[in-house]
Amino acid sequence: MFHRILFSSNFPITKVRPLHAFRNPVQLKKQAFCLLLVICFVVNQAFSLPYHADEMEDLAAFAEEYDFAINFWEVTMKEQLETERAEHLVQSLKEKYTSYEDKDENRLKYTFESRHKNDPFYVIYNVILPLDKNESAEVIIVLHGTEWDNQISQKYQEEKKAILKNYLTKESQLYTCLSVQGSGIMNHDVFVNKAKMYLNIKHISTKYDNIENSRIEKSTYGYTKTWEQYYYMENTPKNVQIAAVTDRQGEMSFMIGTPILINEY
Repeated sequence: MFHRILFSSNFPITKVRPLHAFRNPVQLKKQAFCLLLVICFVVNQAFSLPYHADEMEDLAAFAEEYDFAINFWEVTMKEQLETERAEHLVQSLKEKYTSYEDKDENRLKYTFESRHKNDPFYVIYNVILPLDKNESAEVIIVLHGTEWDNQISQKYQEEKKAILKNYLTKESQLYTCLSVQGSGIMNHDVFVNKAKMYLNIKHISTKYDNIENSRIEKSTYGYTKTWEQYYYMENTPKNVQIAAVTDRQGEMSFMIGTPILINEY
């Protein structure tokens, strides 16, 4: 890329000049300045591009960077499908897993669970078929685990790739959630600052939860160009949410997810 910019530009350094022209100190300074501008432009463009990395991989690396103890991680993949295609999917899953059915006046929900003793995480497949054939069906696939290392990372990538190939498409919505254990020396603001620095989060805003008996202390929202999906809140892009959560025993944990947390607190 640098080669193309350098030799297709109209800067003086790209023009062929007589040898005596390069002996002029003023001319040399101009050429050096132009070269520096080109280099700065290329470097800035390279570092300003979004990474499009895997959100779960990034969050796991964030936890490892600060030595956070992981409570659990969860990746949810959702997509609406035509009812006929979803029905074929149900039949395909029935050949592999035991199904559980739940029916009400509006829809029929099939649940399939892939959980083996030696698996580092489990996968739950939910297929929701509307009783009204004119409505779209929905597929929700959840990957859930409590540990993370290089082997689990490789297994996760393989499973995710297989899901997109066999059951969903790249148009599916992806929601990622990581829960880490809190400590006496770390509060919500400290955790947010660490995430802010690591993920280069912008457009930060915080909301307090006033719902009675809520386990959420407060939630912070922001945007990182590292990840592609985002939505708008108060006219600014958001794709990161951080929540401080207190369990029934009063223990504090921190959840970070993208683009929003959809896990049951």
